[in-house]
Amino acid sequence: MKQFGEHAVSPVVGVMLMLVVTIIIAAVVSGFAGGLMNSQIKPPTAVITGTFSVTSGMTITNTGGDPLPTSSLLIETRNGPSFGPNLGTSTISVVDLSNVTNAAGTPVAFRNPVTDSIDGYNITSFNPGDTWYVNITNCNPATFENTSYPYPSKGNYSLVNGEWTFSGDPNFILWQIMFVNPANIGKSFYLDVIDSSSGTRISESVVTITG
Repeated sequence: MKQFGEHAVSPVVGVMLMLVVTIIIAAVVSGFAGGLMNSQIKPPTAVITGTFSVTSGMTITNTGGDPLPTSSLLIETRNGPSFGPNLGTSTISVVDLSNVTNAAGTPVAFRNPVTDSIDGYNITSFNPGDTWYVNITNCNPATFENTSYPYPSKGNYSLVNGEWTFSGDPNFILWQIMFVNPANIGKSFYLDVIDSSSGTRISESVVTITG
């Protein structure tokens, strides 16, 4: 009786097994890459500009880019070189969002009356075209510019006829670097906007102090 060989079967099975293994590996790699892409959330981008007046306060405008979630928004100020050298890190101040309002006068954030900490947000997003305001009454140097500059307060700040004044020595160095000091009209500071969830700086702008 004639015998039929099965030598051709083994290569076919081998090729099929290799195809199956290749498909499985490709699926695993694709799923892993997709997971990495989903886990690496791209931080938002936006162009933020500001103004500051010693008689009216500060404005912060999202001139274009992405809507910025308020809950992960950190706004900081720091003195520029026109105030003196090496002040960039020691004068960083975080803008209190409970003192910031929208055009309708609604506070961006609200505080817990017991803990005095931010407890929620009336405005959940800072959108392109939006402008936020810090009224001059909320620009008290003792809190608005709560810097780490190594000098204690040596006097009292008062709002007189719409301008902040200092009752102590006018040469006191901390008063000399305050934005609300009329002597600093024409000088500039930096306005930084940071995505606190990723630690990414979204925007840095230069703000010149006006009257």
